[in-house]
Amino acid sequence: MNNKLKTKKFFLYVIIAYCSFIIVNCSGKLNPDPLPLTVRQNFALLQPDPQFVMYFNFKRMRDTQFWKQFISDSLFSSERNFGNFLGILNQATGASISNGIDELYFSNSWIGDNALVVKGTFDRQRVENYVSGDTLFTKINYPNNITVYKHIESNFNFYFKDEFTVCGSNYLKQIENTFSVSDTSKAGLLTNENAVKEIEQIKFKENLWMFSNQKLFVRGIFENFADVSKGKQNRIPGAEKDSLAMDTTSGDSGEKLYEIYKKINAVSFSVKMTDEIEIVMQNECEDAISADDLKNRMEAVMALAKLSSTFTKKKPSEIIKLLDKVAVHVYDKTVLLDAKLNENEIKEIRNQKLF
Repeated sequence: MNNKLKTKKFFLYVIIAYCSFIIVNCSGKLNPDPLPLTVRQNFALLQPDPQFVMYFNFKRMRDTQFWKQFISDSLFSSERNFGNFLGILNQATGASISNGIDELYFSNSWIGDNALVVKGTFDRQRVENYVSGDTLFTKINYPNNITVYKHIESNFNFYFKDEFTVCGSNYLKQIENTFSVSDTSKAGLLTNENAVKEIEQIKFKENLWMFSNQKLFVRGIFENFADVSKGKQNRIPGAEKDSLAMDTTSGDSGEKLYEIYKKINAVSFSVKMTDEIEIVMQNECEDAISADDLKNRMEAVMALAKLSSTFTKKKPSEIIKLLDKVAVHVYDKTVLLDAKLNENEIKEIRNQKLF
């Protein structure tokens, strides 16, 4: 009798867990924010085939209540990739994400070169004075009165494209490629029509977004998710430059993981800020069948996580609580995970140091 009762309870828990992560199949199409023409034009200053692209509109974000409560320059200064560059720009120009920098574009390629485009208000004379008095800087002069400032210690190069635009890179050739780019040029990332088309599908474009259509980078994202569930240390997505062949030591879980990410053409993350924050992870699949398959696998993973928490009879972890906030939608070939977090939930995440 007890066994029957336990069995009934088990199936009840399964049903509850399943219902708590209902997947919404949408008959309509996703209606993403339009890509502003000025943002599109600046793509010409980035690499043609980067492993990922990031965009930040600090001017808009600074006006939100969320920014005022939770964001500061220190958050970005600790970022490994472009945090150092922002620090150098701040020292040289006096502009920061809190005052002076309006937009930032950042991209990185497989060979290790990066591209940084910063839009804002800069004091060019201050830069000239600062560089002249700092032995860590040197200047490289080019025709047409172009001066590239080089921070020797970090190998960071930057110059003023115009009065409101700074282009930077750790790779001098990338800097030189931008010299001839104009507002009407079809250069850099603009020549990658597939990437631009997929960026246009990103849901939120007003505050910040990140995009990649590189298979190895997509693989790294899903491997990080798998590692988190197993308690392993996160790796940098796409850091391994090996083939897409599966790791045979990972067994069935590795095979299932491979089956997921091999059918995803692009992944993006976008954020909308108000007094709360809405976070979206977007997966562009090969076809509608692949999207349904990804939806089913995500559904199973989340339901199992919920069940695991239930049967341990412990207080649900903050991660499990966050899963309750996730809604998953399918729009044709797009699988979209959406979560809205209010002030109290954000504070709890910070207190628990989940991320």
